[in-house]
Amino acid sequence: MNINSGRKIALSIDLKIAHGIIEEHIAASPYVVGVELARQIDHYVRKQKLGYYPALDYFHGKDIIDSDLYNTAESIAWLLENLTQQTLQTHLRPLLSELQFDSTHVQIFILPHVRPGQNNAIHSLTAHLTPDHLRVSLKGTLKFTENDEQSLINKTIYKINNALDKFFSLHDINGIKLI
Repeated sequence: MNINSGRKIALSIDLKIAHGIIEEHIAASPYVVGVELARQIDHYVRKQKLGYYPALDYFHGKDIIDSDLYNTAESIAWLLENLTQQTLQTHLRPLLSELQFDSTHVQIFILPHVRPGQNNAIHSLTAHLTPDHLRVSLKGTLKFTENDEQSLINKTIYKINNALDKFFSLHDINGIKLI
């Protein structure tokens, strides 16, 4: 069976942008923002005796965490989304045409998978709240061919990983599907 180019593909990719690249575009350090968000949120959660850490959106517009800190995290997240989409459009262009972004989710706005009673809770919360990690879902049309579907998927993963190595400190394709 010969699979022609022009085959559509859907991808889900976890990405992490190096802090140096983020800091080229914005004065704040993502790590410093994550540390301070984690400190303030942990303080609130322990004071209220909650058994979980709420998602960052819970704190928006409330007098629980510093509003400038929240706005800085939001600004970094916005920059992260735009920078990531531009980078993917530029560097996946040789592999995919008709690139469409279905969703882009910055990790800081997702409910943390850490609980206050866990070992290293503050460290894990800091990693979660550092605005440098996101998940992108996209679709595109392949510009190359392969003889069977599994070979096409393997070739696609290999080519995407090579294209993204230089621009992201982490990139993990966690979903790929021919459509």
